[in-house]
Amino acid sequence: MRGRQIVRVGLLLPFTLRPQDAAALYNAAELALFELGNENTLLIPRDAGSTEASANAAARALISDGADIIVGPVVREGVTGAGNAAAAANVPVIGFSSDRMVGGNGVYLLSFQLEDEVSRLVSYAASQNIRTLSLLAPSNDYGRRVESALRAEAQARGVSVVTAQLYNRTDADAAAAARAVAQGQRIIIAESGAPLRAIGTALVQAGVDTRQTRLMGTSVWAGEAEREPSLAGGWYVAPDPGARVEFENRYRTAFGEAPTRLSSLGYDAVALAALLSRDRGADGISRSAIENREGFAGSDGLFRFSANGAIERGLAIMQVGQSTSTVLEAAPRRFRNSGT
Repeated sequence: MRGRQIVRVGLLLPFTLRPQDAAALYNAAELALFELGNENTLLIPRDAGSTEASANAAARALISDGADIIVGPVVREGVTGAGNAAAAANVPVIGFSSDRMVGGNGVYLLSFQLEDEVSRLVSYAASQNIRTLSLLAPSNDYGRRVESALRAEAQARGVSVVTAQLYNRTDADAAAAARAVAQGQRIIIAESGAPLRAIGTALVQAGVDTRQTRLMGTSVWAGEAEREPSLAGGWYVAPDPGARVEFENRYRTAFGEAPTRLSSLGYDAVALAALLSRDRGADGISRSAIENREGFAGSDGLFRFSANGAIERGLAIMQVGQSTSTVLEAAPRRFRNSGT
């Protein structure tokens, strides 16, 4: 590559902390490079470590190596560390944390953010003339963020949150919370795994007729709600399933295995770097370019970044069937207020 105007993409991944996720993210980054990059694009991988300090040191090393943009890390502490190191050098960071608090000042969060999901779900519910909602969520950071986002979005949409039951994340406590809201007609269940199945069973035992009561969920329902008969007919929010299938097929063809849920993020981050640098090299990678209001078409559908680093996705509304889910309302193909 000597003599070329090289675009250096630093990959800051959890090779020791979460090796399976790191390997899948790296594979997806290479796939994006092969499909969309050119001979002047160079990937530089480094281990993010497990702490804010280790990610900061790794990011400083990448900047010393000449990185024009940093992709990763995955966890919030790592994104904070990398962002602090990159800010002084004016190097953008595309991290994968779902915590909006660590975005901004040149740090963009290419992740699945529950605030975005709640906004989409409540917006759709309001469009279907639903004016009251109840919430079942675990009493942890995830559940509290769902409740906060739900109350803010409901107020903006003229929807009332009748009750919010937050519980310790055990099957017994989840079932007890479900019985407490069993008389609600519109219930959002921000849960997955065994507690989700316990909630579904408890609602039926409490006399809930799921043909009359609308059950709704966040994206954690994907791949799980279909296995719980009591959730049939429920709605949940998810990234564009069509775009995801296309990515999974290409990944499987290239590597002979299915991608992890996070791997598409590695693909989209490197694809974005390749797109922005295609005509102007490293000069094309700037905050204004990353914050393009028209957005980008990614492996999970449409997305765009705000100046505060948060991501906005074009999400679909899915309806749970007996063995699979179908698209109830498709993800948008363009943002309404893109300025074009």
